[in-house]
Amino acid sequence: MLTLRTKIKLMNRSRLTFIFLLLMGSVFSQSENKFTVKWDNALKIESADKQFQFKMGGRIQYDVMFIHQDDSLDQHFEANNGSEFRRIRLYTSGKFFNNIEYKFQLDFANGNAAPKDIYICFTKLPGIGNFQVGNFKEPLGFEMLTSSNNINFIERSLTNAFTPDRSLGFMVFDQWANKRVSAYAGYFFNSQGIGKYLGDGYHLTGRLTALPYLINGNSYQMVHLGLSYSYQFQGDDKLIYYSTPEAHLAPKYVSADFENVDYIDKLGTELVVVYHSFSFQSEYIFNSVNIKTGPTLEKSYAWYGSFSWILTGEHKEYSLGSACFGHITPRKNYGQKGGFGALELLLRYSEIALFAREFQGGEMHDITMGANWYLNPVARISANYISSEVVGLGRAGIFEMRFQLVF
Repeated sequence: MLTLRTKIKLMNRSRLTFIFLLLMGSVFSQSENKFTVKWDNALKIESADKQFQFKMGGRIQYDVMFIHQDDSLDQHFEANNGSEFRRIRLYTSGKFFNNIEYKFQLDFANGNAAPKDIYICFTKLPGIGNFQVGNFKEPLGFEMLTSSNNINFIERSLTNAFTPDRSLGFMVFDQWANKRVSAYAGYFFNSQGIGKYLGDGYHLTGRLTALPYLINGNSYQMVHLGLSYSYQFQGDDKLIYYSTPEAHLAPKYVSADFENVDYIDKLGTELVVVYHSFSFQSEYIFNSVNIKTGPTLEKSYAWYGSFSWILTGEHKEYSLGSACFGHITPRKNYGQKGGFGALELLLRYSEIALFAREFQGGEMHDITMGANWYLNPVARISANYISSEVVGLGRAGIFEMRFQLVF
């Protein structure tokens, strides 16, 4: 049940959204430039000269999970079945004068408005390319940079423990060779997604990607290669790593605490291959923690390999602009005459090894089988079964489902 205070907050946000839309409508109606309004899986408003664009949408992800642990794991962890709204997001994005882009996105899944992508991007800058500032994802990891709307499985792989999420900061990036080569470099504050940071810590993160092989059309084929690096200065800070077995509501089976951390080095590699309706995706992340009080280096790693087969004939959509996967559009939507949507089968092996002094049981292996049913471009139902082994401790079996609407 929502508290009175939470209800008042939600009502105030609804009023603000309504006022914002009225103001936008007033601006458009008073402008001499004619605007068109259309629905393209989201509400889009665009000027006739295409210098001004406005888009509004959101997502709803509802999850349910059932978990069983063996007797050995039961002695260490409490596990319960559960359900949650994994994400409830609203956003606006757009463009001004053809060279300034923005995005404003909030998540309401926890009852409070949490900042997600909130940034301003200055495009087409001579000698630089693009300059982006605000709160957004650091450029490390193919799966992390792929939207949660479009990732293969319900949750990201075990490499997620080492890939930084959204941080405050700024980034320069550019693309060449018809967007088949991309480079990103950024300076970030370790804000941990709360939209504020005070301290001496910082991250230097970069990513280089290439698309050496691409055939468009009915015989779609592509090969993606990526390399990422991040230097994260902690400044004698405390660091905690943890990982669930690829289910958000599951216990944190693997965790490690580090004291007096000076800096962290992260190195990631990416390989993605699409051949017609089949695809293979793999990443490896090496994570090295430097302890300030001594010469100790705590070295950990995570990697995964996953296979996808879309039985109904569609293929994975690679986004040249972001160098990661976009959404899948069924050939025929469910409900149309003869339409079923798109059906995808998945298999993934994932592994993480967390090494820290005086810590046992820091290795986990997951095998995940999954299926996605894309009813149309905005609706998706997913089911995953995860067989997880915590080395030296025990095993768990998890079944989860997600009901997703993206608009």
